[in-house]
Amino acid sequence: MRKKGNKFIVNSKMIFSFLMIPGYKFYFCSFLIILMLFGSIFSLFNSYSVDSEYSDGDKLLAIGDAEDAYYERLEEVKNEYDDSEKEFSEMVITSAFTIIRLNSSSFSFEDMDKTKMREIADLMLKETEQEDGTVVFTPKDEEGVKESLSEYFKKLDPSLYDVTCQRMAEDVYDYIEAYNDLISDKNYSMCYSTGNLQASDFLNMSTDEYIAAMGPIAQADYSRNGVFASVTLAQSIIESGWGKSGLTQKSNNMFGIKCNGWDGECISYGTFEYGSNGYYDIVDKFRKYPTVEDSVNDHSLFLKNNSRYPKAGVFDATTYQEQIRAIHRAGYATAPNYASVIINMIEDYNLDEWDVSINVSSNLCFTGENNWNIRTVAPTSKDYAFTIVSSNRGQCVWYAVARTYEVAMELGERGIFSDDEVENVRKKIFSVGGNGGDWVETSSGIFQTSTNIKDLEAGALISWKEPGDYGHIAFIEEVTSDSVTISEGWSRYRDSCPSNWGCVAFNLKTMSIDEFYNSYGPHYTGSYVFSGYIYPLKG
Repeated sequence: MRKKGNKFIVNSKMIFSFLMIPGYKFYFCSFLIILMLFGSIFSLFNSYSVDSEYSDGDKLLAIGDAEDAYYERLEEVKNEYDDSEKEFSEMVITSAFTIIRLNSSSFSFEDMDKTKMREIADLMLKETEQEDGTVVFTPKDEEGVKESLSEYFKKLDPSLYDVTCQRMAEDVYDYIEAYNDLISDKNYSMCYSTGNLQASDFLNMSTDEYIAAMGPIAQADYSRNGVFASVTLAQSIIESGWGKSGLTQKSNNMFGIKCNGWDGECISYGTFEYGSNGYYDIVDKFRKYPTVEDSVNDHSLFLKNNSRYPKAGVFDATTYQEQIRAIHRAGYATAPNYASVIINMIEDYNLDEWDVSINVSSNLCFTGENNWNIRTVAPTSKDYAFTIVSSNRGQCVWYAVARTYEVAMELGERGIFSDDEVENVRKKIFSVGGNGGDWVETSSGIFQTSTNIKDLEAGALISWKEPGDYGHIAFIEEVTSDSVTISEGWSRYRDSCPSNWGCVAFNLKTMSIDEFYNSYGPHYTGSYVFSGYIYPLKG
């Protein structure tokens, strides 16, 4: 476990603790999930001020101490229950608090003191006296917990209708169950298909899952509009509370853009403004977008079309640090430490790994006719298969080897390959050496190969030679009756990549069968000559 400021963050791959309720099973990931679920409450206070276009969210920074205090209280109560060997779920408490906050606006997170945390924790337990006089605490059944939660919600806010309190109790269970369904989808971790992403998808995401979903969108926007993906990601996290703020949930508005000069749909929402007497509450109109992608694009267009930002050097910046400082300097936010907050967010979560320009859509993957998803963005250090091939990072062989293993893992997750078959691919593919142009020869006897260009198959590697050079190798993603799709990766430099991943180049090309057989296949880039195919997924 590591600390960011005073917040405890746990990686999403850490072990899940669990609470058993007869007839119902919950899996809880400690503080990471809490951070994500609780973001929906924290960020109801909204985001930063950008001229007259954006809501003033300096308040978000001002309330950071209260946020930290919540986590500290929660950890202290958890330790108390652990010491007394009582079941305790941080996720139930935070889920309940989220539901309370969404239904009773007068209840703020400062109100969630340790007493209330204990009260909610005790609602999950049944007290039973043993024959020897000792008392034991066991989990209640599902209906018992719902009944207790409903009564508790009514006690907190007597103005709520009984039926509302009962629905709120149901929502706590539904909220957690939706998250469990999400993380149980094995294919989710490999590809998150974008193109019509809705803010509601963020409700149950962990930090890693949010970044995996938003990263490709920010990366595509960087390629299209010139705003560093890391800057877009960090700003979206801060401005929308990891996509969970009330405004974002109602409008897909990731940056709090107001309706000034907007011809599209708007919604009214409460926010904070800053004046001579400090912060005050107002209700204002904000833009509503069809998708999250539309919000990201509009945010970048605002920076491009407002002359203050280009004049400040926003689009001349060569690093994310320079760009966010220029954005801040041009008047994006009134908080004096806004740029440093964004930079710290980028560094804490290594968001600069997405600062790789691409020439494809915002999708991390799209589903073709194969049994795997087609990769459409450059890999980062979050892509496991690529990190375990440490040599020559960024070279074409590195990409081909890792992509093959990545597909084998996905086939395993889908139940198409057995664990033994996945392991067999891993061992064999990592055992092949040599330059890209030599792979037909070096892999002979390890994998099936062919030098007939008509033996085209999805999942094969295609190799080309060039006299006096290393040659090249790529992965065949998909073959249909009339098209071929190939992905390839390489370093932007002649040698392998340095420690950062910003040098990884990537290309995805779809062409007709005729184009492949008559030009691309036989003569890659005009000078590389077809060497043959290797079929690592065929055993």
